[in-house]
Amino acid sequence: MAPVNNTNYTSFSSEEDFENASRGFIDSLKPCTIRARDGNVIWDNDQYSFLEDECPETVNPSLWRQARLCYKQGLFEVARGIYQVRGFDLSNMTVVEGQQGVIVIDPLISAECAAAALELYRQHRGNRKVTGLIYSHSHVDHFGGAAGVLPSYGLWNNSSNLNEPVSIPILAPEHFMEEAISENIFAGPAMRRRAALMFGNRLVKGSQGQVSSGLGLTSSSGTMGLIPPNVDIKRTGEEHVLDGVRMIFQMVPNTEAPAEINLYLPEQRALLISECATHCMHNIGTLRGAQVRDAKAWSKYLDESLALFGNKSDVLFASHHWPTWGQEKLMQLISEQRDLYAYLHDQTCRMMNLGLTGTQIAERLELPTSLQQAWHIKGYYGSLNHNVKAIYQRYMTWFDGNAAHLWQHPPENEAKRYVDCMGGVENVVRKALEYRDNGDLRFAATLLDHALFTAPTSAVREASASVFEQLGYGAENAIWRNFYLTRAQDIRNKVEFQVSKPAEVQPINPLLSVDDWLDCISIQLDGGRVNGEKFTIEILMHDEKCRWALSLSNGALTYRKQPLEHASHQRADLILNLNKGQLADVLQGDLQVIEQAEGNLDVLTKLLGLLSVGIRGRPRL
Repeated sequence: MAPVNNTNYTSFSSEEDFENASRGFIDSLKPCTIRARDGNVIWDNDQYSFLEDECPETVNPSLWRQARLCYKQGLFEVARGIYQVRGFDLSNMTVVEGQQGVIVIDPLISAECAAAALELYRQHRGNRKVTGLIYSHSHVDHFGGAAGVLPSYGLWNNSSNLNEPVSIPILAPEHFMEEAISENIFAGPAMRRRAALMFGNRLVKGSQGQVSSGLGLTSSSGTMGLIPPNVDIKRTGEEHVLDGVRMIFQMVPNTEAPAEINLYLPEQRALLISECATHCMHNIGTLRGAQVRDAKAWSKYLDESLALFGNKSDVLFASHHWPTWGQEKLMQLISEQRDLYAYLHDQTCRMMNLGLTGTQIAERLELPTSLQQAWHIKGYYGSLNHNVKAIYQRYMTWFDGNAAHLWQHPPENEAKRYVDCMGGVENVVRKALEYRDNGDLRFAATLLDHALFTAPTSAVREASASVFEQLGYGAENAIWRNFYLTRAQDIRNKVEFQVSKPAEVQPINPLLSVDDWLDCISIQLDGGRVNGEKFTIEILMHDEKCRWALSLSNGALTYRKQPLEHASHQRADLILNLNKGQLADVLQGDLQVIEQAEGNLDVLTKLLGLLSVGIRGRPRL
């Protein structure tokens, strides 16, 4: 059995979480298998039925407990008129009953899952129409399935008119659209590849594979879309009445998401705390990739939640996991989560100011025993180790101050040198197995990583895979487990660690601004292929009352928005007259929409070629 890397301060005899996860249960979906229209399974909660067995030696007991709690699925009553559907996706969907219908909060990742969740609710509470929609924050597991509860709109009914107005209020925090979209502009493909590792998408579900993600079981793979909000929440204390239901909002930006809100329902004395306080330690720096979050702000907003709503609430619930009932219990949970993020931030800063690096701090820092006793503080999704490193990175960048780390060789080149110094691959493997047998799996993995880069023989592969497997089996953190076991699987299957193929050309999203479009295409330009090309293109957009000046020089594509009447000092190589829709078509290679142009059209085809965009048709001049 692998070493179990969790403390013993928490009590496995406590049943409180299991009681809360089952409280208010009405019914489950049988079978809990959700399919897309083409018949493909996009969610299958039943494949986790192995969690009904006793914990095996291949799973950390603490993580097994968390996975069993996340496995519970169905319709649950949270409070009078408030229901949640859990276990239909990574996140929960909340349904609040109003006078004429229901307000849906956070409609999951996939439209199919959201539709199934609403159908389960309606089977037991009546066929109530959706009269309002709320997105708590700007991550896809809280808005991607919106079309499933509003089937007359957009992607769900194959409508091409994404600008069709929605007749019901859709509320979201200020800057929601910008944040929901912008994260994917520059790093979308890289983040998606990393997320597949993080959630263990390629692992078999089972006691020797993927068992959970800690925050939920896993993510669905159905139809995702974005129905834009039409009401922005802009300040703490802002009140709205939706379908007769009074709601008070708290702005909590730059906590778990850049744009996020909490929601208090005074009539029900219920606090929806979004994703700011769940039943695990969250990520300050998520391993899928994202900008490092502000742990200090996170802690302060939780303190504000406590002050504003703590003594007015009887139930605390979130868009992941299960609720907490009772004023004393929920105030304790919020205060402990508050103290967790404050402690991580403040102690990391204290120790880095003493001269320690992020890695050193992560090895030394321990939570107070009082926090270690709380199950909801456990590192099932975030971890103390990688959160501390993230906080250090936020202030001090990737560099640890050691000059030897300024200009290191790439891993494959460094590996060959280490192996040479150690007398060859056989010596490296022998020493690695000694460290493994002595319980130091971490250093064994490091040595075998060098051997893999140098000579990936069958023996090296099996030794390395077995070490990563043991690390995964012992991990309390679900995300670490998924990374370790995916790495072991890939080594055995000879899957390359780094994907070197070019990223696919991304389709133009009509919800983005022209500036966002140009941001997207600029990072698709392979600067090494430009070979001294230099030209300018002006795009006159009368519908948006502006002109865009695009310049290609020194391997970089730059662009500037100017007033329509602005006179350029130097005539562009090409001037195009396009509206926004036509520009979207042109950027995707359709030149037939061009009706007015002055200058050399070859520069446009050259630019599209450099962007690896296929060209269709000819301009209609």
